[in-house]
Amino acid sequence: MNSHGWGNNKKGPIVLVSRPIAYTFPLSYAYLAGYLLQQGEDVRIVFKRNDNADLIRQIMEMDPLLVGFGSLYPELREVAHLIDLLDKAGRRFPTVIGGQMVSPIPEFAVEISGADFGVIGEGEIILSDLVRSLREGNDSSDLPGLVIRNGKEIVSNGPGPYIQDLAQLPPVPYELFPVNEWLRVGKWYSLNYPQPHWRHQDRVINVHGGRGCPYRCNFCYHHSVPRYRPIPQMLDEAQLGLERFNANMLYFSDDLVLATPSRALQLVNGLRQLGKSVDYSVSTRFDILNRLDDNLLEAMRETGCRIMGLGIESGSDRILKLIGKNCTSTEILHNLGRLKRVGILPTVSIMVGQFTETVEDVEASIKLMIESIRDNPNIQYAFTITTPFPGSPLYEYILKNGLVKNNHDFYERYFSGDGHWNMVVNLSKMTNEEVFAMYKKINTLYLLEKKKCLGHAVNTLLLGRRIFNRVNRFVESRLLQRSETSLQSPRIANTYYSFQEKFCNSVQNLDLRLRGLQN
Repeated sequence: MNSHGWGNNKKGPIVLVSRPIAYTFPLSYAYLAGYLLQQGEDVRIVFKRNDNADLIRQIMEMDPLLVGFGSLYPELREVAHLIDLLDKAGRRFPTVIGGQMVSPIPEFAVEISGADFGVIGEGEIILSDLVRSLREGNDSSDLPGLVIRNGKEIVSNGPGPYIQDLAQLPPVPYELFPVNEWLRVGKWYSLNYPQPHWRHQDRVINVHGGRGCPYRCNFCYHHSVPRYRPIPQMLDEAQLGLERFNANMLYFSDDLVLATPSRALQLVNGLRQLGKSVDYSVSTRFDILNRLDDNLLEAMRETGCRIMGLGIESGSDRILKLIGKNCTSTEILHNLGRLKRVGILPTVSIMVGQFTETVEDVEASIKLMIESIRDNPNIQYAFTITTPFPGSPLYEYILKNGLVKNNHDFYERYFSGDGHWNMVVNLSKMTNEEVFAMYKKINTLYLLEKKKCLGHAVNTLLLGRRIFNRVNRFVESRLLQRSETSLQSPRIANTYYSFQEKFCNSVQNLDLRLRGLQN
């Protein structure tokens, strides 16, 4: 044992613990693993599950050099619980945490989680340096980019190095990930949240466009200057993924792929050269969409752009300006109309309880939502209550003005809820009761307006899909149980899944025809 109480298995693997794959591919873990693999390291990725005891046993049996956790702030308490379980199991290796749960509040994150190290900023180089130091038995206490627990003391070494030229990102090590769990994004949506945006048969390749952000929305975590991946490199990588996994869709998950009209045009021209017809989903902002002319939008649709993710956040021009959206409600409605005309399906979001927001501001959001649904009932909305997460300007505000005492106070408030949207701190000019009432109102009116605008036939079909999906969950659970006791169950399961595929595709095609969205 060394002075920290760790064992000396310098030949053990690096274990990264990811959340289960559902509707998107965990690119952050992929790039961490890919960078370590380039250094000749043995990397294992394991996935959280309902049975923590089995997960802990799996990790302990690997006798790793170190175990890494990371992701967004909402997972911080769960990570702390898993590290505690590893401690109780007698772990003899260090734990390291990273991601947005750490970088804005590194010392606190290490303290509350019980981890030995925290990574500040992007982790590829920093984690690799730590691994090399542990392998060689060197002192890690002065490595930049780390927060280090030393007994009761927690010391920060400040920011560390990061990959400045994103063309140097390592290839994605797909072999470390369970393929069917992330390729079948369309199936996940079809069986959980039926909508015209996703098809049951969609097999999706995620593509990373860049890091950092040139904008400063008040609710968002900012960690670095914007850096962009070359579009040709992104599409070369995408083509390899499409061919390797017989996929039909690309998911560009960050805003930076369309950061400028010139990048959008490069994307369109590159997609035309792929040699394979694909659909794709992109994310952007309304102030960027304002700069993409109709010809470019038409070209995007012609090359397969099916979905565009956008953050509305508010229908109030005053709140939009406060957030930093650089657009007006009139421009939002105008651009949603443009997307409808070219045939691109929007997914959008609105938050309730923004800084100084009033009932009248939320009513403006409701008005915008209803007007947009009446023009295009196929828009998909999501609603949230404003949460000032660490790293955001709003978090700085609530600390500075005493709305929360400190990081620990925020942590306790945030994790005191029941898993639904709770209000950590009221930033608005409404009472708490008014915030929740307006949040309920916008959700209720959205469902009512959507039902009214979609019409009887589509609503009946959606009801049928929901009933089928409930039955399907029951059947799948029974198939999984039988797989352990019956030699016939694989044949039965394959027959059922074949029926499921045909049924969902048939219903989906009818749904698209009724909505006027035939392929």
